[in-house]
Amino acid sequence: MTSLAEKLHPDRFTEMSPFMAAIAGYVLGESWTDPKIAEIAVSEQEDLVYIRKAGGIGFDGVHSLTDLRNNWNRLLDAAGLTADERHEAVKMFCSKVAPIPGTTL
Repeated sequence: MTSLAEKLHPDRFTEMSPFMAAIAGYVLGESWTDPKIAEIAVSEQEDLVYIRKAGGIGFDGVHSLTDLRNNWNRLLDAAGLTADERHEAVKMFCSKVAPIPGTTL
């Protein structure tokens, strides 16, 4: 059986950006980039995602939450996941890319 990590591995996607490879690795608990992502904080109210790289102090990247969700879903589409695999991948994303308490709409 092929695992989610195998199906979403950056080597399968020639157009995957290093940033998206780092996101996928973070969500799946893999180390596919150097540095890898150590933490993601989300403010849904501002539609922002804050990224802290391993070894970094403070957040050093800010991205659109909407864009990140759209890109994650496009990756899942391209990976050819089963319905169960997609459900699991979405669940993992939601647990790792979760809003900061008190910032939801």
